[in-house]
Amino acid sequence: MVSHQVTFIILATVQALMVSEDVIKNLQKRAVEKGANSTKVIAVKDVFVEDWVRQKCEYGCNGYARHFTCPPYSPTPEETRSRLRGYNKALLVEFAEMEETEGRRTVNEVMFELEREAFLNGLHKAFSYGAGPCDICETCPAEEVENPSKYSKRECKNQEEARPAMEACGMDVFQTARKAGYEIHCVRENEPHKNFGLLLLE
Repeated sequence: MVSHQVTFIILATVQALMVSEDVIKNLQKRAVEKGANSTKVIAVKDVFVEDWVRQKCEYGCNGYARHFTCPPYSPTPEETRSRLRGYNKALLVEFAEMEETEGRRTVNEVMFELEREAFLNGLHKAFSYGAGPCDICETCPAEEVENPSKYSKRECKNQEEARPAMEACGMDVFQTARKAGYEIHCVRENEPHKNFGLLLLE
């Protein structure tokens, strides 16, 4: 009896893994159809989170405190590290070089759509990260907040779709992309450049 139970558990696990792999392959295909340049399945341990990344948001980005998906509202690097420990596998999505505003909008829309597809196909833990400040609304209500707190995000007009960028959560996009085998370099202001999104899978 025990032997049969063990066999059943093994078969069920193998079947679940096969379904998961099929879903992920379909997500990769859909990403390219939606506008991505390429995708790579990576281990979540190869997503690098560094404290200095958030500092770049605080001192150097005009989106700071002006979007509910940016610091001080987005998860801290410490919180991000903790959350990533709940995952093993992720999909890193590369987008071809585009102008800054156009590129961000494409990345953020596609990443949210991929997250939704992953969820509806059984990957219930799926969560996406985009690139740059959120641009769903022309003006974010965060700009009017004088004393930010974690409750200020209740003023977000698109809580269902708004997702933080990788860098807003302390992820080192450069190191993560290079570890995955992508070429990425620093660019001058308004110069066309690659963007990356991340989809946590399971």
